[in-house]
Amino acid sequence: MTGRPPLDEETKAVYAAEDAAAQAWSPRRYRTFAELTAEVERIVTSDWWAETFAGAPIEVYLERRSGTATFSAACRRDGTGVLWFVDGHHWSADVVCHELAHLATDSGHDAAFRAALVKLWRMECGFYATSELRSQLALLDPSGS
Repeated sequence: MTGRPPLDEETKAVYAAEDAAAQAWSPRRYRTFAELTAEVERIVTSDWWAETFAGAPIEVYLERRSGTATFSAACRRDGTGVLWFVDGHHWSADVVCHELAHLATDSGHDAAFRAALVKLWRMECGFYATSELRSQLALLDPSGS
């Protein structure tokens, strides 16, 4: 398979909300893969992670994808998680939050994922960025889920 898998409407809406929020509030970027790895480790081994996402993996492996890859990804299996990040381009707090939300919920881009995403943005991106994300998600999903 080449490129990104086909996107459903729910996924497109989440990506659009994240992109709009990131444009309004530029997320922190990581200079090196080691810095990105340390940040993910700090999050998943924190008391906050364990309390907020009980049952989510704390054993998480990170992999680098080629700089020409089109998407980052997450997989949760047998109590562990694997995160793949596009080399350089996706080394930012918003992408870390997105992929960790997948590990936290073991789901696609549904309501549970969106709730986890908002919690992660609040911890990692700050109040104002999270407010913007909430606003963008509400525009795309007036029910508030």
